[in-house]
Amino acid sequence: MTDCLHCDIGELIDEHLKQEQPDLAQIASMIAQSLAEFILQAPQHEQANLMADALATLGATFLDKQSDEERAHKAH
Repeated sequence: MTDCLHCDIGELIDEHLKQEQPDLAQIASMIAQSLAEFILQAPQHEQANLMADALATLGATFLDKQSDEERAHKAH
């Protein structure tokens, strides 16, 4: 484990993706379950905002990474 939670999570996910035939839907479900369990550990009055922030970050990151990939593909 490092001091970077994002990196640690990424490494754990990479390990699952190295399986011969990774079940992407199952991996995504496990990640979502972990996030939900994390949010439920917060005080109840903060949970809705945490969920909204997490979903906003998911959408923004997806769109940013998708745009980066499209730019890289066009450059080649």
